[in-house]
Amino acid sequence: MSDVMTENNFDVIVVGAGISGLTAAFSIKKRDPEAKVVVLEGKDRVGGRTLTVPLISSTGTDYWDLGGQWIGRSQVHIIKLLEELGLKTYPQFIQGTKFQQLGETRVRSYTSEIPDLSLWALLDLHWLLTKLDRFQSELSVEDPCSHPRAAEWDAISLAAYLDRTLCTKGARAANEAAVRCILGCESSQISFLYYLLFLHMAGGIKNIVEATDFTAQEWKIQGGAQQISQILAERIGEHAVRLGDPVTVVQQSENRVVVSTAKGWTGSAPYIILAAPPKALEHIAFLPRLSEERVDFMKHMPMGNMTKVIVTYEKAFWRCKNQSGQIVSDGGEATVAGCPLGPLSITYDATSYNGCPALVGFLGGEAAVCWTTQTAKIRQKAVLDHFAVFFGPEVFTFLDYIEKNWNDEPFSWGAPVSYITPGGSANFAKAIRRPDGRIHFAGTETATSWSGYMSGAVQAGERSALEVLFRLKPSVLKEAEIPTVTLLSAQHRHNSITKEGTKSDRCRFIMKTIFSISLGLGLLTASVYIFKHYAGNEEVSVRWVRDPL
Repeated sequence: MSDVMTENNFDVIVVGAGISGLTAAFSIKKRDPEAKVVVLEGKDRVGGRTLTVPLISSTGTDYWDLGGQWIGRSQVHIIKLLEELGLKTYPQFIQGTKFQQLGETRVRSYTSEIPDLSLWALLDLHWLLTKLDRFQSELSVEDPCSHPRAAEWDAISLAAYLDRTLCTKGARAANEAAVRCILGCESSQISFLYYLLFLHMAGGIKNIVEATDFTAQEWKIQGGAQQISQILAERIGEHAVRLGDPVTVVQQSENRVVVSTAKGWTGSAPYIILAAPPKALEHIAFLPRLSEERVDFMKHMPMGNMTKVIVTYEKAFWRCKNQSGQIVSDGGEATVAGCPLGPLSITYDATSYNGCPALVGFLGGEAAVCWTTQTAKIRQKAVLDHFAVFFGPEVFTFLDYIEKNWNDEPFSWGAPVSYITPGGSANFAKAIRRPDGRIHFAGTETATSWSGYMSGAVQAGERSALEVLFRLKPSVLKEAEIPTVTLLSAQHRHNSITKEGTKSDRCRFIMKTIFSISLGLGLLTASVYIFKHYAGNEEVSVRWVRDPL
């Protein structure tokens, strides 16, 4: 891509060449082909938190994703973009026996959508999931702090809520494993309010944790997810994408924004779109400073810790044993001094579209941090040993092994997503999407649907593009595309929701409370009945529809 810009005055400058930033630039160019747009990126590649790499495979060489990889049919924004770009998908393999290691070192197998926990752990988990789904459905995606219990929920961590809600070790272990993989953090680090919001933006916890129809891990992209950004860059024009030169200064005046980079490049435009994680913005000097609400908010939104591992094989030996390749673990037994738990949280079959066998595993949260302190050799052995606990000694006969510690990735500084710490949501509505003068914000964290996912990145990119075009050249927009949420109308909605709630809110709350009490009494009655018939048998297998991850 060209490093030479003959004219550095633009209509829009986009910072960040991940899916969100490139979608923003692509959306602008589609509606106004004459618009002069440049995309600036600190990395030496496009793709952001997607990264597709070649590995030795059963057929010679094939490609796998070391970053974001999964999509589902419920993620309408990414599905629509894939169709437009001509990219195809294939299903995540989930057939066969699954394994769990939750709250104990022993490995158990199961074939349902939920791990084979004890009766009491299943009841415990079911009650928790029921409450989470009820709470998350009550939130506003634009302003979660408008909920009557927002301050209470934001003041505590998810761990604190689990402490007061769960009674069994198995149910707690299932939740810990899920949070490490989904958010790359420990349950003690995330605001309970933001956790509920994260669930709400995906339509509920079931959509996030499963790989069944219309859920988050339903499909993968043939050839890898980084192609999305590569094709977008081609459509925009490679000369308009400047790589390997991070933005260092953003200076905003009454009429324009001037952007400077580490290599001395300077450009200006009436508007700028920042499509980078909140953590990345801390490395840019803003003149004048961003609003106090945004500065404070960014301090409470770190990036998760995540290491992703892919191991390729000659044969899919797990499939030969009717195993799905899927495990869930809270770490199991510690095997190395300095690491209180095993490395893996979640694994899946990672066989490519071309049929080249592979397994993928994730080290998230505390596991990612502690195992990163070990040498690469010790870490690889620990990962393979953990795989072997579930799949046997065949895991050591691999063709290729690669790991990606996203904390080492420049201009990302972590993965898979940013999250809000306890007490950090107060300025959410005032900072996450609201323009700061001529500065607009994209990035998956700013999405209202599937935030943290590739689909959220697309939605945020499209929304920021419409915002800028509405201010820059509204005549190019169709009537349906004119942004329906302005700062004024958003503020009106926020003010219309009082802390006490409306009368209808209170009625709904009372009805839900009555329903919850009735459900609880029903579960208690069922528990007593089952206990009388199966007393002393801790291995009773009761399977619910939901997956606890």
